[in-house]
Amino acid sequence: LKSAPDSWPPFVAMSTLESERAYLQKEKVSDHLGKLIDRVIREKPQDAHGLIEILSRLIKAELEPATDAAASEPVLDVAVMEEYFAKIRKLDAAPKDESGEPVSLCQLPDFVRQAEMLSWAGVGFGQLESYQIMCSLRNLADAEKDAGLEKIRFWGKVLGTDADYWVAEAERGEGDVPEGEEDMEVPGQAAGANQFAFYVTNDLAGSWQKLPDVRPREIMAAREIRRILTGNAKAKVISHPYFEGTEAVLLRAQIARICADTVLCIKGFMKRDENADPDDDPPVEEDPDAECSPAELAALDGWTHMRKHLLQNGRTAHKELPDDLEEAEEAKLKEEMSLDPPKDEIRGLRGDDLEWSIKQAGECMEYTTCVRSLTWPGAVSVANGKQFINAYVGYALPSREPLFYPPEPPDVQEEPEDPGDQLQPPGTEEVGDAPPEDPADD
Repeated sequence: LKSAPDSWPPFVAMSTLESERAYLQKEKVSDHLGKLIDRVIREKPQDAHGLIEILSRLIKAELEPATDAAASEPVLDVAVMEEYFAKIRKLDAAPKDESGEPVSLCQLPDFVRQAEMLSWAGVGFGQLESYQIMCSLRNLADAEKDAGLEKIRFWGKVLGTDADYWVAEAERGEGDVPEGEEDMEVPGQAAGANQFAFYVTNDLAGSWQKLPDVRPREIMAAREIRRILTGNAKAKVISHPYFEGTEAVLLRAQIARICADTVLCIKGFMKRDENADPDDDPPVEEDPDAECSPAELAALDGWTHMRKHLLQNGRTAHKELPDDLEEAEEAKLKEEMSLDPPKDEIRGLRGDDLEWSIKQAGECMEYTTCVRSLTWPGAVSVANGKQFINAYVGYALPSREPLFYPPEPPDVQEEPEDPGDQLQPPGTEEVGDAPPEDPADD
């Protein structure tokens, strides 16, 4: 407490001391000083003067009301948790029919084994997530057992801003073109853009949604825009130029582009009959016994594409020209077709106008070879002996497309208010013509 000056009258000094004492009691400073002194006497620190601030903070912390740890934790909705655990149990349960017998499903690969190969390429999902992927694919096969699917494989994961897409690829039989979509390639047709059906989900324990078959104009429109997906298949695609369709359509178009450029196989796995006439377009056959040495796989010549190339018109092959075309129009179309000829699906990696990176890892004679696409970051192909797998994990955006797109023009501004006529500033009045000088003055 401050001592009153000696020159103050006694009644003034007493009133000043009483007011200061009342202020200290009101702010509980006296109690705090008392507790601080008691703690120094009780604990007897070596440097009490240096620790005075620390001891003061400790005493203040003890006086604060204790927060309930349980109250600070987020409250879990019991109904939501029960629904989640029910989906997890359903995910783990093997599909059975009404009599309790196992259901016969289409061909499913052992993704846990494939995940081990992908881990060498840095695309591992972990044991738990890999098991969930395999169980989710099995449930998809059970849900679509009446759709005529022949084989289902894990295609990859497309990242989004709000949620990610898990993508499954299904091999199917040839179907019919929907009415009014004659320009679309036949669903299930070999070597076409719609050869496979694709399913997506945001939750491996949830249901799968089938993506629509892609149309050539959608592939051409997808090449003109650059947009990160949101994870909502029903969301509108707001872009410039305009894209027709929802995000599911854009995702399907990007999947078609990625498959055409990045799905690879080891050399010799896909082949044609050597004795057949090349002009007859012999069918492609798979050789499961094909094998390449690690030295062969370390070069681009040890790999080939296994999907048809997409032309500039969004198709894998040009349409046949009708007979009733005029000569000038027919010549123009033939010239366009000659500038963009179709490419064989069994084509090498050299000269395909794509960029690749090859690395090998592992022990001697047990090398795992990884081929990464630099054109489509996230696309990998991994091979070990006779086994190989393709996967994609990324944003479904190529690396060589321009990053800048012209923004929309700003809104048209309203006309400003007319301030009316203003007085002319002084000194700017027009000065009349001066009278001519008299020569006699000279």
